Amino acid sequence: MTRFSKVGFVLSTAGSAIGLGGIWGFPYLVGQNGGFAFVLVFVLAFLFFGISVFIVEMLFGKASGQNSVSTFESFAPKNLKFLKYGGFMVISGVLIFAFYVVVLGWLVHYMFLSIIGMPKTLEATQDLWGGFVSNQILWQMLWHFLVVALCAYVLNRGVKAGIEKLNLVLMPLLLFIFLGLLAYSMLQDSFIDSFKFLFSPNFEKINSEVIIRAIGQAFFSLSLGVGVILTYSNSMPRHGNSVRFAIIIALLNFFFCLIAGLVIFTFIFGYGAEPTEGVGLVFISLPLIFANMGISGQMIAFLFFVSLIFAGVTSAVSMLEPLNSYLIERFCMKRYKANFISVISAYLLGIIALLSNTANFSADLTFFGKNLFDWLVYCTSSFMLPLAGVFMCFFMGWILPKERVYAMLEGNLTGIYFRVWYFVIRFIAPLGILAAMINLI
Repeated sequence: MTRFSKVGFVLSTAGSAIGLGGIWGFPYLVGQNGGFAFVLVFVLAFLFFGISVFIVEMLFGKASGQNSVSTFESFAPKNLKFLKYGGFMVISGVLIFAFYVVVLGWLVHYMFLSIIGMPKTLEATQDLWGGFVSNQILWQMLWHFLVVALCAYVLNRGVKAGIEKLNLVLMPLLLFIFLGLLAYSMLQDSFIDSFKFLFSPNFEKINSEVIIRAIGQAFFSLSLGVGVILTYSNSMPRHGNSVRFAIIIALLNFFFCLIAGLVIFTFIFGYGAEPTEGVGLVFISLPLIFANMGISGQMIAFLFFVSLIFAGVTSAVSMLEPLNSYLIERFCMKRYKANFISVISAYLLGIIALLSNTANFSADLTFFGKNLFDWLVYCTSSFMLPLAGVFMCFFMGWILPKERVYAMLEGNLTGIYFRVWYFVIRFIAPLGILAAMINLI
């Protein structure tokens, strides 16, 4: 079996976790939910839910040394054979990849727009975004194809030469760009406002909705419930410390989230924009701000979109690897054949999702008030990922003997730390994830 190096494993797994959801989803939720109030709850949720479930998925992968489907087939007791189907969470990765690369195509388009210049009025910026998504089908399909082709190339080269090598290059570059943007932000007067917004205590804004949203973001921002962490853990270095790796990777993710928040809110507050927008934050508000900053704004816009693309590509690649691993191991396929099946399936579904946002095809691809693109986002984030997380916690906390779970940790979590973690995965994490899932419905 081809294995990651220790650095390669950390960067590849972090690359999967550090995606678009963290870089613009985290600032968006912070803006919507009271700034520091959300950050505080997010930190606690990250510690109790995110890292705990991350360790669970990592342990399954390292202990089995197999793909997601085979892992749960091998662990399922004879009297509970239906549990073996839990490994088909890999389907979620295909669905996520399908819409994820569409968004990456949009980012590539805006990266080039940042070079040639973007409109300097709100109306023109809104028209540009609306017209692109609704009418410019050929441009969208071109960028979509190029992004998918890049992901297919990386996946075809395998774990060591493809995924690890990609992350060894892109993750340090991503960190370099983000630190550069942070340094620039710190020179702006509005950086103080950004810092206060993220870190000034305002406990009166903490309520049940903020708590639920923080739990959901902590869970989803770590790529849990797709089989990615489990699959990558198959190729973990032989003597790797699962708990230490999980903490390092989770902290890297959190670090990027905070930097993204500080950078984005510095620009938002500096130009009096609204901090509570979602997609509009990235494709309307920030481009408008950058355009009015002159040449320096163009450079910052370019680096910003490049950073989002880097983060997105490392995450997108990871979404299909669990299915590839299953096809290769179960059906003895060559990697290029397995990769062809997974990539083509996701690519074609992505084309339909892309078209569902356009004026010509939206009506035909809209069902029960949502188009296909929105349904893919909704079903994966609201149902498939959280249910997979609950399933893994239930399996490890209630199905496997406690002694076996302890042995799987290989002495990396003992005493009170083990007892607390074990209590969390049996009770707190499943209930918290279910609460977050219900809130998203």
